[in-house]
Amino acid sequence: MFQSLSKALLSVLVLGSGLVGCASVNSVSLTPIPANRNTPVKAEVSRWIILGFNFDNDYIDPLVEDLKRQCPNGVVSGILTKDETIAYLLVFKKHVVTTGFCNTAPAAKAVTTKKAGNS
Repeated sequence: MFQSLSKALLSVLVLGSGLVGCASVNSVSLTPIPANRNTPVKAEVSRWIILGFNFDNDYIDPLVEDLKRQCPNGVVSGILTKDETIAYLLVFKKHVVTTGFCNTAPAAKAVTTKKAGNS
């Protein structure tokens, strides 16, 4: 009886440890928040890292292109980047979410002036 109870307890501990995780969030605001916040844009990427070995950060590169695609005729400003790390027993998930606002300014009209004395 003691042996079957210890096996059951061990099984619960092993299975339970696989479900336990820890999360941390780091956020950095990169640009000032604009007055016009009518058009929000958002891009996100994630990556699984085993045993803490991360050999490159190339998975972040699509964020910029995704934001540009959502705002083709404007400027993305008010960018907030959240870098989340979710840690499971020996596996980590890096999840990066970038939000901002697409602002399209009207094209500036060219102003021509005549110099005094020139006809």
